[in-house]
Amino acid sequence: MPSDLDHRRTADKARIVDIARSRTLPAYYYTDPAVLEIERSSLFLRSWQFACHAAALPEPGSYVTISIFDQNIVLVHGHDGEIRAFFNVCAHRGHQLVEGAGQAGRLVCPYHAWTYALDGSLVGVRRGNNTTQISKTEICLSSIRVDRLLDFIFVNLDPDAPPLADYAAGLVDEISERVPGWQDFVMTENWRAFGAPFACNWKALIDNYLECYHCETAHPTFSDMFDCTGIKHDFAANHMLQHLPTSNKADNAAYALDLDRHSLDGNFWFLFPSTLIGSLPGAPNLSISRILPDGPEKCIRETQLFVSPDADPEHLKARDQFGADFVGAEDRALVESVQKGMHQIGFNQGLYVIDPEEETFTEEGVRFFHSRYTAAVEEQIASNTR
Repeated sequence: MPSDLDHRRTADKARIVDIARSRTLPAYYYTDPAVLEIERSSLFLRSWQFACHAAALPEPGSYVTISIFDQNIVLVHGHDGEIRAFFNVCAHRGHQLVEGAGQAGRLVCPYHAWTYALDGSLVGVRRGNNTTQISKTEICLSSIRVDRLLDFIFVNLDPDAPPLADYAAGLVDEISERVPGWQDFVMTENWRAFGAPFACNWKALIDNYLECYHCETAHPTFSDMFDCTGIKHDFAANHMLQHLPTSNKADNAAYALDLDRHSLDGNFWFLFPSTLIGSLPGAPNLSISRILPDGPEKCIRETQLFVSPDADPEHLKARDQFGADFVGAEDRALVESVQKGMHQIGFNQGLYVIDPEEETFTEEGVRFFHSRYTAAVEEQIASNTR
């Protein structure tokens, strides 16, 4: 099947101008399989990706598995207390070592029972004591870089990537200042807001998250709780914050707020390329999402929510319903409509609405994302179309 790069890039080349200046990414960036393959190799396999919360690895022997595209990863809590990550593949013949999550003193391959310690070293080769080609001191699992932001564990398949603390400089302090007490939060198991697959390119979902220009027209309940005119943006090298105060209304169309006890602000961080961290008004909370492509026109948002242990269950239920049935459902309809629009012959590139003197309804966050994105992948995409 011909790629969109074969005809749209050629036919519309003269019209693709000022990307991340005045014009948004071209439409074919949201539909073309060749673009997605470039994103895989140049972006997702070379960036810090959220893997799990530290609570998922509570004690020595705990392990969890994740995938980034076709790369399978296992994270383990070692007997020395260190959390490590490895490619989830046996050094013998390439079989997957473990699935899901669990507890194990060692990692044993189910194919030929080669055994690895939790530090990745090879400690057992079934019937291999006299095989001269096998040296246990030289064979081990292939390691992956691990780092931590708050209690969130991240991995990076690029051995040369900067440490997460440098890449996301200042982010921990920002979150700690705006969400005090996060250390004591507990995960809510049944939270359903903002989860599940979306029928859109992953960038469409992030574009929508990074601006509130659409809030008053598309999110009536959201806009009744929040004061959308009070939005503020802060930008760093690789992350940004949207701070949105509420209207200080206890009774609003979203969910009830206790003006004396609850947080009355929303804080929404974006860590390039695809991590979202947020805190909604109400009982203290912190959520984290990772967005991964599931093809050029589908993506998955996996979200975990952590709340104050003394939060009122009825309040949490109301907030969950607001997230899932109102703003979440509205956003799903928006981004999936945008995805259809990317196929229209009459649409090639969008524009940003940015007023230097009016921060309220700006799409500066979208332009920030597109600027970071093009810096990472545009050269590879351009060379693929020559």
